[in-house]
Amino acid sequence: MLSIDASVLITFAVVWLLVIVLSRVFFKPLGRVLGERADRLEKAKRETDATLAGYEEDLRKIEERLKEARAASDALWEQAESQALKEKSRLIQEVQTETRAQVEKARRELEREVERLKKELDARSGELSEDIERRVMN
Repeated sequence: MLSIDASVLITFAVVWLLVIVLSRVFFKPLGRVLGERADRLEKAKRETDATLAGYEEDLRKIEERLKEARAASDALWEQAESQALKEKSRLIQEVQTETRAQVEKARRELEREVERLKKELDARSGELSEDIERRVMN
């Protein structure tokens, strides 16, 4: 049979005393530290998630503003291009008008010169015919 002596009871009492002391001195503080650590980690995770959400929102806003800026830039570019084409067309029209005017002026001057030369030829035709007649008769 099994006999229990005093050393077993003392060992049992020492183990229980050790469990109680270690529990109060080591395990409860360790549990509290671990709990606080878990709380801090959870709080840090929430803050990180909130910061990340804010970052993503800021990024979305920036991308939206960039799209708006690109659209505005494209509109300005198209407007500037349209104005440049209108200005080019206007300048071409001015040059063509000026060229036509110069051609018309030159044509009129040429016609006047031709008329003057015709009159001069008509005036000299009598002299030339007399000169030719004299030469032929001689």
